Amino acid sequence: MKADKLALSVILNVFTKLPRSIREAIVPDMLIPKIVNNQSKVQLSRLAHVYFEHPDLDQFEDFAEEFGFVIAKKEANKIYYRGYGKDPYVYVASQATGGKPVFKGPTFVAASREEFDKAKALPGAVLHSLAGAPGGGEMITFSRVDDTFFHVVFGQEERMVDPEHIPSATIEELGPANTPFEKPRKGQFQRFHDGPALVHKLGHFGYVHPHLDAELKWYTDNFNFVPSDILYHWDFSNIDVMTFMHLDLGEQYSDHHIFFMQRTPPEVEKAYLHHSSYEVENFDTQMIGHQWLGKKGWKSVWGIGRHVLGSQIFDYWQDPSGFKIEHYADGDLVNMHTPTQREVVGPLSVWGPELPKDFGEDGTLLLI
Repeated sequence: MKADKLALSVILNVFTKLPRSIREAIVPDMLIPKIVNNQSKVQLSRLAHVYFEHPDLDQFEDFAEEFGFVIAKKEANKIYYRGYGKDPYVYVASQATGGKPVFKGPTFVAASREEFDKAKALPGAVLHSLAGAPGGGEMITFSRVDDTFFHVVFGQEERMVDPEHIPSATIEELGPANTPFEKPRKGQFQRFHDGPALVHKLGHFGYVHPHLDAELKWYTDNFNFVPSDILYHWDFSNIDVMTFMHLDLGEQYSDHHIFFMQRTPPEVEKAYLHHSSYEVENFDTQMIGHQWLGKKGWKSVWGIGRHVLGSQIFDYWQDPSGFKIEHYADGDLVNMHTPTQREVVGPLSVWGPELPKDFGEDGTLLLI
C-alpha cells in the first residue's frame, strides 16, 4: 500500500506537465459515483453534537466560554456544552485519557424510532444508554477506520426554544437593515457591546481522509447523505478530491453541507478532522465575536470571509488543543430538487483574507 501511494504521489507531481489526455490515461479514475437517497437507508434528521478529548480540559473550558458555548452539565472529567437551539448539547469535551487531543466523532439524530432500529441492525452497531447526559436518550456507535467514530441518537428530550427571542451576549438593540431603496428601520438604532458570539447549533464537520472512496461508500450506502457539490483535481479531471454533503430530507430544506470529506494527498496515511462548525445569529454577532476572541488572545486561523460553496460567512479559530473550529452565519439551504454540482477545485472564498498555507493540515499536529 505504501509503495502504491508513493507511486501515485510521483505521478501526480511529475506527470502534470504532460497533455491532459495522456496524464489522465495514466492515473486511474477516482470518481465519486452518483449518490441518491432511498428509504432502505437510515434516515437521519440533523447533526446533534460532537465528542472531543482535550489534554487540558480547564484551558478548553476557558476557550469554550469565550467562543460562545454554554455549559449544560459539568462532571469531573467531562463537560457538556449547548447552544441556544433545541439540542440538549452540541459539544462534549472530555479529559484526554492518552494525553493527546482526539476527535471522537459526530452524532446524528435518527428521524424516528424505526430509523434508529434500522441503524441498530447495521453491522458493527454498539448500543449505549445516555441516561446520565442532558436530555437522556439512546446512542449507537460505529467504529470506523483510522480510529474514527460515528454515532446515531434517538429519544433525547429537546430544549424548549422561542425563535422570536434569540439570546445574545452582544446585541442591545437590533432592527431590520436599511438598504438603498428600502428603509424599514426608522427612529430605531443598531446598538451592540463586546462579548462572545453565542452558538446556536452545530452546523457541520469534515474529514480529510486517505480512504475516501471506501468510507464515502459506507456513509452514503447506509445513511441519507447526498452530495451538494463534488470538486475534482485541477490537473486531473478524473480525480474527485472533495465532496460537500447534505442530509436529504425530501421536500424539506436542509443545510448545504452537514458533512464533507476531502481526499488526502497520497503520502498522508491517517484520517483527521479538518474542522467543526457552529452557527451564530448574523454578521454583526460574528464580527463582534471575532473581535472578542482576538482580545482574549486566542489564535485566528482564517476569517472573516464568505465561502463560495455553501455561501457561509466564515470565521475559523484554533482551540487550545489545535483543532480548527468555525463560527458561521448565513448559509445556503438545499432539498431533493437541488442537483449535485461537479466542478474543478477553485477559490474557497468570495472575499476575505488570504487562505493560510497550512489551512488543510491537522492543527493538532502543528502544536507538537
